[in-house]
Amino acid sequence: MPKQLLEGTLEEQCEFLYNMAQEKMAQGNFTGAVYALNEVVKHAPRFRNAQALLAEARMRKAAQRRLLIAGILGAVLFVGVGTLMRLPNDLMFLALAGVGAVVGYGVGNWIESFRHHPVKALPPRKKRSQSVGKK
Repeated sequence: MPKQLLEGTLEEQCEFLYNMAQEKMAQGNFTGAVYALNEVVKHAPRFRNAQALLAEARMRKAAQRRLLIAGILGAVLFVGVGTLMRLPNDLMFLALAGVGAVVGYGVGNWIESFRHHPVKALPPRKKRSQSVGKK
């Protein structure tokens, strides 16, 4: 899609870019969302919650990148194991690469679950009230 010149007031332009960023985030296009929100924050730093949304988009873009890398590393690792096993044909290597990518993505997802969902501390225990009339 070619670049589009925005028309209207700064407020209208920011509104357009902000809405576009929200749509892109809903689609999983965090790179596009970061680009649009950077423009909003550059020209109107206090527009709605654009800075917070930009921080979230950057965080989710980084997580997406880590998952992609985990999938690639899984595929490379599984193909390496196939090489060490001296597999006889390329179809097996392709299957190993696919399985490795899925396993790598799964492991990456599991690791990401710890990054963004820290274990919450338990609330302090209530002290038992001591009875006054002890024997």
